[in-house]
Amino acid sequence: MSAWWVGLHLRLLSGDDRRSREVPLLPIVELALVGFCRAAVMGTWVSPLPGALLLCAGYLSDEQIGYGDGWLTLALGMWFPTERLLLMLALGSLLCVGAGLGTGERELPFVPFLTAAYFMTGGG
Repeated sequence: MSAWWVGLHLRLLSGDDRRSREVPLLPIVELALVGFCRAAVMGTWVSPLPGALLLCAGYLSDEQIGYGDGWLTLALGMWFPTERLLLMLALGSLLCVGAGLGTGERELPFVPFLTAAYFMTGGG
């Protein structure tokens, strides 16, 4: 059930990111809260550090890394262990860089690549 829930959110947020280059905060907050409650009930650890680091990177880079990407990563940290989340971020980044090199674009929406990485690492 949780793989379906996260996958659905990532698909919807990917569409928003592709269309408007922004991700809405409300579904991210909902994803984070449900994930946090799930982790509390199941007694699993959450991993907010990767998301917090992305938010800091967004601030330091004058939002070259979007805050939405950081907030989404923070929400995903409620669902996944740090190792899986870092793998998804690394793979998503490689896919994004590859797409940028292939298309010549310098700015691409990141959530679609993060979504692809989620499915490539065994999600939903």
